[in-house]
Amino acid sequence: VAGGRLMMRAGLALAAAVVLAHAEHSESELTIPHGSEDPFVVSLSMRGSSAFRLRIYNPKSPSPFESPMIAPVCSDTKYEVINDKEGMGIRSSLGTIMVTKKGTIVLKDLSGAVLTETKPMSPGQPLVLSSNGGKLYGRGAAPPDARQLTATASDPMVCNRATYAPYYYSTDGYSALGVVNTTDGATVGHLPARYQSSGQEISWYFSDSFELYIMPAKTLAEGTRAYYELIGAPQVLPRYAFGFSASRWGWQDKAYIDDTLQKFRSGKFPIDGIIVDFEWFTNESDYSFQPPGKSYYNDFGFNPVTFPHPKEQLASYKEDLHIRMAGIRKPRLGNTDFLNMARSKGWILPNGEPSGGFPPDILNSYAVKRNLDYSIPEVRKWYSEQIAGLVEDGVSFWWNDEGETNYFTYHWWNVAELDALRSKDPNRRFYSLNRGWTPGMARMGAAAWTGDVDSTWEDLKSTPGMMLNWVLGGAPYVASDIGGFLGNTSSVHLTRWIQIGVFMPIMRVHSIIDAIPHFPWLWGDDAAAAIRKALELRYRLIPYHYSLAHAQYRTQNLWIRPLVMEFPDDPLAADITTQWMDGDILVAPIVEENNLRDIYLPQGQWYLLAPDATATLLLGGGRRLGKDGSLDEMPAFVRPGTVLPLAPVVQHTDALPGGPLEVQVYAGKDGSFELVEDDGETLGYIAGQTRNTHLKWDEASKTLSWTVDGAKHAAGKHAFTEVALTVFDESGIYRSSHSKTLGSQGSIAMGPDSIFF
Repeated sequence: VAGGRLMMRAGLALAAAVVLAHAEHSESELTIPHGSEDPFVVSLSMRGSSAFRLRIYNPKSPSPFESPMIAPVCSDTKYEVINDKEGMGIRSSLGTIMVTKKGTIVLKDLSGAVLTETKPMSPGQPLVLSSNGGKLYGRGAAPPDARQLTATASDPMVCNRATYAPYYYSTDGYSALGVVNTTDGATVGHLPARYQSSGQEISWYFSDSFELYIMPAKTLAEGTRAYYELIGAPQVLPRYAFGFSASRWGWQDKAYIDDTLQKFRSGKFPIDGIIVDFEWFTNESDYSFQPPGKSYYNDFGFNPVTFPHPKEQLASYKEDLHIRMAGIRKPRLGNTDFLNMARSKGWILPNGEPSGGFPPDILNSYAVKRNLDYSIPEVRKWYSEQIAGLVEDGVSFWWNDEGETNYFTYHWWNVAELDALRSKDPNRRFYSLNRGWTPGMARMGAAAWTGDVDSTWEDLKSTPGMMLNWVLGGAPYVASDIGGFLGNTSSVHLTRWIQIGVFMPIMRVHSIIDAIPHFPWLWGDDAAAAIRKALELRYRLIPYHYSLAHAQYRTQNLWIRPLVMEFPDDPLAADITTQWMDGDILVAPIVEENNLRDIYLPQGQWYLLAPDATATLLLGGGRRLGKDGSLDEMPAFVRPGTVLPLAPVVQHTDALPGGPLEVQVYAGKDGSFELVEDDGETLGYIAGQTRNTHLKWDEASKTLSWTVDGAKHAAGKHAFTEVALTVFDESGIYRSSHSKTLGSQGSIAMGPDSIFF
């Protein structure tokens, strides 16, 4: 060893150089000559605590490189260099990865079992990994494969209604994320790092340099957790994002906005946000604009028709009605002077935004030569300066549309928006809703919606599957255009889709300009009542969902999960995409136009989730349930031992706590839940400013107990100060007649004759 470098030669097949420290990450660098004048380098290292990093690169090319998909701040796991008769590599707490003397790469778990081995590597050829029929999860999805969780290929892309990631978890026992350092030469919106599986081999195709992050994991749950640790813990969104937002294209003027908000409040339809299309900043859409743009177009301002006094108007909505406003953003410019300036600096992408949905219509792209290249730091700085004043005026979050101009447009665009927020309010949480996503965006607070879906039962039925595939692929916060964006919905269709939205990470309606808005009072009394019931359940679940989001941030364990992750040994659950796990709740919505239930309950016992029920229903699993469902029915189930914290019905999240916390216990087994509360707005939770209430049900003594730790005053006036207990068991439902103070510790027991004390 000399100068931090160890040189060794193992026969003619392998020459290796072990670099003990490189840049900020320790790594082993192994060079494999292949008989030409253009050798490539194989580099092995760790990234974070969950991944091996394999680099394959031409020494003439820049290396190493960093991808926006990978969390930039991490502490790498230590490893030891191994050099034996098999080859050379590194060993860590994850297992072993080696370059063999025959030029293959072998991945082993901690026991020494081989998880996969590549074919001998050759320049200009795909990297081919062995597979023992492993099923692949996590590619993302588009409408054609939304109801299919497993994949045989992924061609990474973003477009309207589709996102695919260069990632998979293989049931061979590992996760893999492929990274390249360019989108040059790729079709618009694509990343040139794709894979394809035959069942016996998985081939990664790339050009020039390539990195493969490999995470040994026995299960889909473990592999997905490792993946989220690699791409960055999903930030906890502001509390209002866990409520309900109403969106449409076509908010006519200020009077129309005011009247709509008052109807939500007077009709007792809970709501926390509105999302406004073009009309918030202009009275003209820019779809027909040519590359020069229009001299009068205002890219960064307010439309005086809808927001004549924006700062005062938005403050009144927020403070008096407790409704936040989001404005749409496009990644392009329409103003001639801005376009001339941006072109003079080389800031404009040469392409446009593809038309249509999936597959994208690139030939008929629009907004050609008007889209900003947000990968340029100077562009992000300029853009953030333009929108910072809008943040200061009261725009609470952004709705980012039509950013499929490059695979990473949405990522770098969100960086610019985050910078704008930080310039005005460094401690406030960032939140945006985007039509596309790439892995890692959630660590900023960027969420995604499933694109411009149609008002059809087909797209309604595909929504849960799209959500599940996107969650597995790296987008944990998913919404949809409830009711469908294109076309007119119906009262039953809208109600059923809203019921799905109750159990999605983000709940939002949306519609095109010439459709009837998806506002509850416009669809008849029966639908309005059913929608109100759904919204009330959504708001009752906020303490539960908000706590699950905190748990997801802390542990990288998914809040929303497919049944196959929860029941990996149940073949009947493996392919289901119209049901999912919302924490401990099994959600099984009605997705058929004929109102027919089609529910599969896995093995075990299941309670029907009915928070306001007067009678209990305990069912045996391992079977399907059918028959017609009523319009207001939202089938969901929990297992014995479930501890479910519920808020009172409130009309907005600012009204929390609104009364005692109701803890519903579904008896039959011991159970627990950690309730997490904070201020709901700031980044304080990252520094540990959370109040954590550990709820524990002891079945033997029929006692709910709790202890509180953390920053006990972190939630301020929004903290729950009282708790009441409801117990569901096979004989009935028992509710405590009085609440108790939710102090640092305490308990409520159910004694003989169902007396609480």
